[in-house]
Amino acid sequence: MQLGELEGLQTLMLPDAWQRAAVHALQAGRDVVVDAPTGAGKTHIFERFVEQGNFARRAVFTVPTRALANDKYAEWLARGWRVGITTGDLSVSPHAPVVVATLEAAQGTLLRSAGAPPDLLVIDEYQWLGDPARGNHYEGVIATLPAAVQLLFLSGSVGNPEDVAAWLTRLGRAVEVVRTPTRPVPLEEIEVDDLARGFPRELEGFWSRRVAGALREGLGPVLVFAPHRADAERLAREFARELPLGDPLPLTPEQTSMAGPVLAKLLQRRVAYHHSGLGYVQRAGLVEPLAKAGQLRVVVATLGLAAGINFSLRSVMLTAAAYRVGALERDIAPHELLQMIGRAGRRGLDETGYVLVSSRTPRLRPAAPKTRRTPALGRPAARPRARRIRPRPGPRYRRPALHRGTLPHGRRDHRHARARHAALSPAHGYRSRPSGPPPPRALRRLRGLRPAARVPRPLARAHSPLALAAGGAAG
Repeated sequence: MQLGELEGLQTLMLPDAWQRAAVHALQAGRDVVVDAPTGAGKTHIFERFVEQGNFARRAVFTVPTRALANDKYAEWLARGWRVGITTGDLSVSPHAPVVVATLEAAQGTLLRSAGAPPDLLVIDEYQWLGDPARGNHYEGVIATLPAAVQLLFLSGSVGNPEDVAAWLTRLGRAVEVVRTPTRPVPLEEIEVDDLARGFPRELEGFWSRRVAGALREGLGPVLVFAPHRADAERLAREFARELPLGDPLPLTPEQTSMAGPVLAKLLQRRVAYHHSGLGYVQRAGLVEPLAKAGQLRVVVATLGLAAGINFSLRSVMLTAAAYRVGALERDIAPHELLQMIGRAGRRGLDETGYVLVSSRTPRLRPAAPKTRRTPALGRPAARPRARRIRPRPGPRYRRPALHRGTLPHGRRDHRHARARHAALSPAHGYRSRPSGPPPPRALRRLRGLRPAARVPRPLARAHSPLALAAGGAAG
């Protein structure tokens, strides 16, 4: 099967029932909040709505990063759409029927400019509503929109979309929540430290041995996430050098010219890297089609581009718990981790997707919000006393965050968490565990495990889901 035929099959894929329900709600004039797993096809709702010609003026599709905005712009432009783009440093056809933008740029230009407002505003990855730095921008745009502008919220890592819908209802909007807890491909977690044994000493790299073990057990192709561009390219060269070579991948002269000498050499060994430093033609015209067609054994991508990856592989492996943003190093957020592991499993090709974990792999640890008892009438509320938890010697213990899963940084970190452990909420299918040891370090089955990041619940005196995030503590 040729690459073009494979892409054509994906285009002709029939929508699921929840996708049709979301489109019908938009056609009825209601705002829609969509909660679906990564890779389930949330963007297909917007694309189907646009192709049916359901708006008269224009639609604005907002994304969290410039790299993702550039990719969406190029993708829809290649489809023949009349599309524009507006980011902090780029503006092309801002009055086109479809405009891709970062939300901050949309707030400053598209939504405040003179003239008619857009018919539809799409907030992709709306879990950023709860972000301490960017949440205020998201809230301000949504709260000041004219009532005639429809809203479409898309996310796969918010555990309480009903609270967001209730906030929109208080703003005078008719809202419908569309949820699907079912992943297209179920997930399974596999320990790969044992798979790294039995290889010759020439295979020296820590990750090379584990990827080689996964390929030997039939778990390939593997999508590996690295923290930086340099790490992604270094790991790709290491895999190409140390992994046993099967059949080399023949490249056409056009593909060789498009890839360049470095990437072409890796592709011939069925290895590639994928980051925003590559041009769109190299990513969307070469690496992604080859990965979708099953022609690559390993693809190494950067953590910061996890939300913009437009393909899935059978297995996913993470090599770091933090990545660089400018000059700062930041930990992986729970919703970002969910996006990464959500890239495991190819719909229509794999019965199960695999999350390959090792002693160095970050994990989500279940956490629940802290609560405070209501004081008796007439008695002032006592100020809670700070209690210092002294863990036993070992890896550093991190307190569970409010409404969020947390990321342990040590292999035995869960042994020191008994003082503050709580299980996932009953809404996620888990019963409460007020005492006793935490669950096993490696959850063997990850079927349906998605809702770790939660947008904080609004207080009664506020009109926004950021009330608790602004206060920094649970009320």
